[in-house]
Amino acid sequence: MIDMIRPETLFGEQGDTLSRPLEHLKACHRRIEERLDTLERIAAHIDSDREEAVAALGRVFAFLDSSGALHTADEEESVFPRLTPRLERAEMSFVAGLEHDHTTAHQLYTELKKRAAEGDYGARFRGVIERLVAHYRKHIAKEDEVLDSLCREKLTPPELAEISQEMVARRHT
Repeated sequence: MIDMIRPETLFGEQGDTLSRPLEHLKACHRRIEERLDTLERIAAHIDSDREEAVAALGRVFAFLDSSGALHTADEEESVFPRLTPRLERAEMSFVAGLEHDHTTAHQLYTELKKRAAEGDYGARFRGVIERLVAHYRKHIAKEDEVLDSLCREKLTPPELAEISQEMVARRHT
């Protein structure tokens, strides 16, 4: 099976971690990484098992269009605006880089969806997957290593509670 995502990552975690927004963001990174793994398997099997690969691709798209989009909104609408006023110049530049990463990831993802919609599963399709996966893995590593520490150092418990409330509201509207 191409997408082999662990069942425990599909249900239960989100509700358990929304009250702890930084843990939720990291848990979401793990779920995104599973979809990146799936994209790599899709690229490897698109020629030999087209039907299953395309079905798995649809499931990846469904996740990224829902949970992935919410994750980006959590960062850009809730975390970054509270964090940046407290940052030094280099740290602000780092966060701006993360925002640029989001734009680049969105562009690559849009290209991947376009190629899939056109049935273009050749070398360019696999190249987009390769670039998207590499880009996203680097981005996640930066957020796990640096952004998480900045948030823990600079955000107050009341701010984290507000972020949590916004995350919950974003998922229930």
